Amino acid sequence: VTHLVNTDLYNLAVDCIDKHAEVLQNKHKTALICLAENPVTGELEPPLRLSYSSLQSLSNAMANAFAGLNLAPGSRVVLRLPNGVEFPISFLGAIKAGLVPVPTSPLLTYPELAFILHDSEAACLVSDAKLLPQELAEQIPPNLSEILLLAEKNHFLPPQARRWQDLLKQGSTQFNTTATSADAAAFWLYTSGTAGRPKAVIHAQRSIRAHDARARHWQDLRAGDVIFNTSSLNWSYALTAGLLDVWRHGLTSIVYRGSLKPELLAQILIRYGVTTFMSVPGIYRRLLPFLEKNNEAFRQVRVCLSAGEKLAETTREHFREVTDLEIYEGLGMTEHSVYLVQNFGEAPVPGSCGKALPGQKIAILHEDLTECAPGEAGILATHRDCEGLMLGYHRRPEEEAEEFRGEWFLSGDLASRDAAGNFFFLGRRDEVLTSGGYRISPLEIEAALNRHPAVEESAAVNVELEAGKTIVQAYVVLQAGYPATQGMAQEILQSLETSLAAYKRPRSLVFLKSLPKTSNGKIQRGELKKNAGPL
Repeated sequence: VTHLVNTDLYNLAVDCIDKHAEVLQNKHKTALICLAENPVTGELEPPLRLSYSSLQSLSNAMANAFAGLNLAPGSRVVLRLPNGVEFPISFLGAIKAGLVPVPTSPLLTYPELAFILHDSEAACLVSDAKLLPQELAEQIPPNLSEILLLAEKNHFLPPQARRWQDLLKQGSTQFNTTATSADAAAFWLYTSGTAGRPKAVIHAQRSIRAHDARARHWQDLRAGDVIFNTSSLNWSYALTAGLLDVWRHGLTSIVYRGSLKPELLAQILIRYGVTTFMSVPGIYRRLLPFLEKNNEAFRQVRVCLSAGEKLAETTREHFREVTDLEIYEGLGMTEHSVYLVQNFGEAPVPGSCGKALPGQKIAILHEDLTECAPGEAGILATHRDCEGLMLGYHRRPEEEAEEFRGEWFLSGDLASRDAAGNFFFLGRRDEVLTSGGYRISPLEIEAALNRHPAVEESAAVNVELEAGKTIVQAYVVLQAGYPATQGMAQEILQSLETSLAAYKRPRSLVFLKSLPKTSNGKIQRGELKKNAGPL
C-alpha cells in the first residue's frame, strides 16, 4: 500500500480501510457487521463480521480482479447491489483499482438502469444476478464490456457475464493502491431525478475528509461506537455518513438487508449494541407504536439522526416522550451530502433544519447572488471552496453553468436563515406553491396537516382549476383506524384555521394509501401534481 503523506494526495479507500488494517491495535477491530432477514422465517440470519484487516484483504482481491479486466483508468463501474458485504468490497475495490464506482438503487426499472449505463458510459456492471433485467441480458449496451454477477454456482449466466465470487476468490489479497490526487474523481452518484433527468454527480477523493465536522458536531462519533443506518447504500446519507465516515474514524458500521419491521430493528439495536441510529422520518413514525410498548429497544442508543425529509415536530416530540432521546436532523443533497445539521446536544430550534457545519460557507442568496436578509427566503447556496462539494456533473455543461455561478453553487432549494444562523428549509424552488398571488412553502402546509392526530403523512401541491387559476390541494395518508370520509377531510381542513393564514390553506383534500416517493424516501410532489384529476 502506498502511504499518502502529501496533503495533495489522498485516496479514500486507503484512508477508510488500509490505514486501520496496518496498525496492530486496529487491524482486528470490527469494521462491518452484515445482517439480513431470512426471507422464509422472517428472522435475522447469523451475522457476518469483518475486521479492518479482512476488509482490506477482500477489497484488495476485488481490486486485483478489476485490474485483470484491463479497463481504462477512470472507467465507470455501475453497482446494482442490495445492502450486503458485496457492495463495500466492490466499491472499495474499484476505487483501489483506479476505477470509478457508480452506486445505483436495486429498485430501478430497466429503462432507468439503461439510462444510467448509457449516460455514465459504464464499462462494467456489477449486479446481483436476481436484479439483472432480462432486457439487459438480451441486449447488452455496446459500451458495457464486462458484467460481473453475484450468482449461485448453478445459476445460468448470460454471455459476456462472469461470476463475481469466482473473480474475488482468484484475486490476490495484496494490492498496491496507486496514490491519487485529492481532487481526482472517486465515485459518482445519480440524483433522484425529481427535477427532470437524473444527473451524474462526480465526487472527489477528498470529499470524505470534508465530513469530519459532521462526524463531530452531528454524529458525535466516539471510540467504540456502533453505527446503524437503515437506508440503502446507494444513497449518500448511508454510503458516506453511515459507512465511509464511520470507517475513516475506525468505528463499526452495521449494514442490513431486509424489511424494516420495528421488532427486527429493535433486535438489531439491542443485540449488536448500536450507539448511533440513523434513519428517515417514516421509519421513526413506524417505530412509535412499537416503542410505546417496548421502550427498551433504544436503551443503549446515544445518538438518533434523521435525513431525507423534514421530520414532523409531532414525531420528534412523541419519540422523545417514549425514549427520552432527541432526534437530530441533517439536510443535504446528492451534490453535497449532509451540510446543515442540528448539532448534537443542543435543543433543536422548531422548524429549523439546523446550522451550517464549521468550515462550510452556506448562504441564502437572491437571483443576483446578493445575500438575503435574516428571515428572507432565497436560494440555498454553497461556496465553491467547500471541500465536500461535488466536482461537477457528467455531460451536463448547461446545468452545471446554471448552478455554478460566480463563487457559489446554487441548489434547487429555497430556504431562509435567522439572525442566529438557524436555517429553515422551505422546499424545492420548482415545488413552491402559489395561491392568490402569494408564494407558499409546501412544507409549512404539510407540517400543519401532520399535527392532526389522524394524519400519518401528507403532501401539498398546486392543482390548476382552469387556465391561470390554481389552488392548493392536500394529499393525506391516514393513521390506522381513521376513516377516509368526507367528514374526516373537513375536520382536517378545519384544523388548519388556527395555524395557517387563509391563503395558505388547501382548498381540497384527497386521501391516499401512500405517497409516491423516490427510492431514498423523498416525496415526489411532481408525480402528485402530474396525476391530479379534475376537481
